[in-house]
Amino acid sequence: MTAGEFVTGLLEARPASPADTWILVLCAAAAVAISIPRGTWRWFGLVVTVVHELGHALAGLVTGRRIMTIRIEADHSGVTHSMGRGASAMWSTFWGYPFPALVGAAWTAAVGAGYWPLAAVVSALVLVVSLAVMRGWLSWFVTTTTAAALLALAWFEVAPGRWFMLAVGAALWIGAFRAWLNLTRAHLAGQRRRRRPLASDAAILAQATGVPAGLWLVALLAVIVLCGLWIVGAWV
Repeated sequence: MTAGEFVTGLLEARPASPADTWILVLCAAAAVAISIPRGTWRWFGLVVTVVHELGHALAGLVTGRRIMTIRIEADHSGVTHSMGRGASAMWSTFWGYPFPALVGAAWTAAVGAGYWPLAAVVSALVLVVSLAVMRGWLSWFVTTTTAAALLALAWFEVAPGRWFMLAVGAALWIGAFRAWLNLTRAHLAGQRRRRRPLASDAAILAQATGVPAGLWLVALLAVIVLCGLWIVGAWV
């Protein structure tokens, strides 16, 4: 396959008949296996963190912010530094936690429409471009390996590639929900023990707007749930 044929093929839909129940069960099992056990979550959680930070970055770019650096750490924490004015900071802050769920829903839609190779390539290109602002070897490693896997999946047109995208999309949703649960537990624990407020996305939004962090947690959850309903609806 030439590069020209590859690019042209990305714009062609690859419709597929509805998946058998056993295939969807396998996809669901794979999503759980990737995102729940401690051993696999140790690594896949890093991918979720990269997507989380890219959510901040892309939302910021939409509102005219300048992205300076993105860094992730082995404990699944991450930080995106950007510059801008006005409400763009709040908009950028909000979209971190829901973004993995949003990507999962988008991949599910792409699989259903027959454009999963295009979704894989677009996602890989976003990751490649983001290398310009990634800092630290771990950030580079996770970003490059994820981009390479997505490009290889699209280039070789692996037969079960659509199901891989479906499973990983669901795993991204689980990862987003899992991260939200951890954030909520930390806020509740801090309130019970009267600790200093967490320097979390919800706390930052609360300080900037005067709206309690609990309401921001509910808003984040609402977006994640809507993405989950989209995924489930596409599966069934």
